[in-house]
Amino acid sequence: QAMAEKMIETYNQNVIIDADPDVVPELEMGKQAVVFYIAEEAINNARKHAQASHIWARLKRIEVDLALLEIADDGVGFNVGTVDAYYDKRGSLGMVNMRERAELVNGVIQIDSVEGKGTRIRVLIPLTSEAADRIRSGMNTR
Repeated sequence: QAMAEKMIETYNQNVIIDADPDVVPELEMGKQAVVFYIAEEAINNARKHAQASHIWARLKRIEVDLALLEIADDGVGFNVGTVDAYYDKRGSLGMVNMRERAELVNGVIQIDSVEGKGTRIRVLIPLTSEAADRIRSGMNTR
């Protein structure tokens, strides 16, 4: 919430936060920090590059042992494949950093963007070792 207030004060950028207060305590402190950094990176990228009117950040439980972090914007969007393929030439490591951080919490990140329609970043975050095993095996639900 403090980040949203800073964005409106400093950059006049609307950031809407919707966080399930029951999810955060289930994340270890280390995981909380990693999830915050992923959200911060995604929000800052949207602020810098998307020309978005709004940015939404949501953290919610989607299963008993699985949380979802979702950052979306209504900005210009981009070609994910092009950015992935040429990140080293562009000097932008933001997407790589988010992917690596998602792996640190045994999570999976999905980045979807459509030029002219905005971007949506989803990170599945396991709350138990069983959920982490399901995610690693490619099964997001039971």
